Amino acid sequence: MWYFRKHTVVSVPGLIVLALTLSFGIAFFAYIGVANKRSRLVKRNEFLYMWEAFIGTTLGLQALFVVSAYRASNRYLYWTLGWILYGIVMCALALCVVGGYGATKDAGAAIWAVLWAVPAVAISVYAAKARRGYAVDRVMGIPEFRPRLSDSRGSVLCMVALDTAFPWTTWLIGVFFALLVAIQALALANDHRLYKQPGRLVPVQTNGGEDWYDMHVWCAGYDADTQKSNRPVFVLLPDFGMPSTSMQGLMQGFANAGHPACIVDRPGYGWSEPGYWMQDPRDVVQSINQALDKYPVANPLILVGWGEGGVWSQLYMQAADATRVIGMVLLDTYPNLEILQTFALNRTTTLQNLRQFRSLGASRTDPVPVVNFDRPLERSVSRMFSDWRAVSPLALHRARNAEWPGFQPQTSLGMHKSRFRDNLHYQAKYFEYGGSGARLYQSLLDYVSPSIDSVLVYHHWPLRWPALPATAGSAFTSSLTRRQASAPVVTAVTSNIPVILIASSAQFNSDCSAHKISDSEECTKWQAFAWFYYRQQIEYQQTLSQNAALLACVGEVEEDKTECDVDFVWRRPEWLAKVVVKQLFSQTSSSESSSSESSSSAKPTSSSESAAVSVEPTSGSESAATSAEPTSAEPTASV
Repeated sequence: MWYFRKHTVVSVPGLIVLALTLSFGIAFFAYIGVANKRSRLVKRNEFLYMWEAFIGTTLGLQALFVVSAYRASNRYLYWTLGWILYGIVMCALALCVVGGYGATKDAGAAIWAVLWAVPAVAISVYAAKARRGYAVDRVMGIPEFRPRLSDSRGSVLCMVALDTAFPWTTWLIGVFFALLVAIQALALANDHRLYKQPGRLVPVQTNGGEDWYDMHVWCAGYDADTQKSNRPVFVLLPDFGMPSTSMQGLMQGFANAGHPACIVDRPGYGWSEPGYWMQDPRDVVQSINQALDKYPVANPLILVGWGEGGVWSQLYMQAADATRVIGMVLLDTYPNLEILQTFALNRTTTLQNLRQFRSLGASRTDPVPVVNFDRPLERSVSRMFSDWRAVSPLALHRARNAEWPGFQPQTSLGMHKSRFRDNLHYQAKYFEYGGSGARLYQSLLDYVSPSIDSVLVYHHWPLRWPALPATAGSAFTSSLTRRQASAPVVTAVTSNIPVILIASSAQFNSDCSAHKISDSEECTKWQAFAWFYYRQQIEYQQTLSQNAALLACVGEVEEDKTECDVDFVWRRPEWLAKVVVKQLFSQTSSSESSSSESSSSAKPTSSSESAAVSVEPTSGSESAATSAEPTSAEPTASV
């Protein structure tokens, strides 16, 4: 019987590679568990480290394969030149990842990539040794492949198949994932080089003061002189899934009009760290309040919330500090669109779940419970955000959110897009969605007074929210004009804080042809939505404050000479800033009183401010609403 050495990795290099491979494998599964663990402070997207550990595990197995084949007498290492080139390529990709994440100061990601070099170098070195040894064997006339006499034919064929298939399969896997990680690392480094952090990171406490993380506060027109003057500061809170760059134009518009403004990135968005998971919305607004205090912004505040940012503004008034807020602006804000649309379509089975929300109102001390309104839909959305969170380190999301026609300011479009392409954006959306998409709305329910609840029940309205506190703005003497001289529509509302509700008239327009809807069933749905969108704004106007005005963005806006649509916040920021400033600071009580008597369907004039007028839905949308009747109150016209 021929005697040959058994294939083995029992050598110093082999044992080093084996230990490193086991470490990579353990880390891979550990990061999967850590990434999904709750009740902890999150600093990074751990799926990045998971992918790096996966690539390291693949490299380690390949290195063990090459080392064992080199040291075996009864095996032949095929594709030696391919192995050599593969090791060199993986070393180069590791260098790219180290450089990319080193530039963004992510030391953990850089260290994991450095460790790739150990198995990658072993692959190239031992493949080169095998190639040289086989060349010598050919000169000496020794066969390239010599099975042992004791090996069966099946064992030999299996080994040959493994030696042939394993390289190509693992090469594709290794290069594919390592290339994607390297592309993301270099792209992030390039974004970091081109777009510097515009604001300041402010440390805030969370989890009852046990943990700290950084929130990004970005201000314009706010300096030491402004702080001493005690002038009001606009605080902008973006919509769900939007970083601070989405409202940069509006912030600059306020600053250009002579009014300081700041934007706060919620956890994980923009330049803010992810914060505590799972998120308690009340803790988030308290963190926002801390960030403003430590920036510091000690001036009176005017909250400007866009979309879901408007709901965050309402929660700030209840759970943070209402005494420093002297005004509020809500832009296209709805308490919860999912519930509102379900109610508009009269889906009675799903609407029964509303009882859960009313019976499980959030406590001011206990965490907000997760109550599902539409469990299949919410699971699908959560899974989508979770999946994109997992693949974000692979650069697969970089082509999403690419179109922003008319974005202002145009010079900041690149920076705006870059905030959607980092590793944290979809993690922030997943954390904020919270498994049900209604945690923010749920957190408001505990603050709803019985009187406001009775009013909304009388109006047959499915959603609930609290009126703004009567103590709002009490820490300052407000310089804002009183908006409404007449008696309040709802006597339960005790706050006098000025509130402006601005919505796109496209949301209220029930003309299906205007929205290019040809299907009759879809048209009926849209008409129902349009009516309830309008009714929601009316309910807001009547129940948030005694001094609330409803405006609609309609007609051609001078800023870009196009019809005002749902994108008016980031597409027409200069116009919007002028409208808000005019309403809050310039308009007298007498002009408001006279304008409230004017027709709410007036056609705007050529001036940019006049694109904001109050409108009522057309008769088509009224016909789609059968479960609620409008109240007699009319919205206050703006011009």
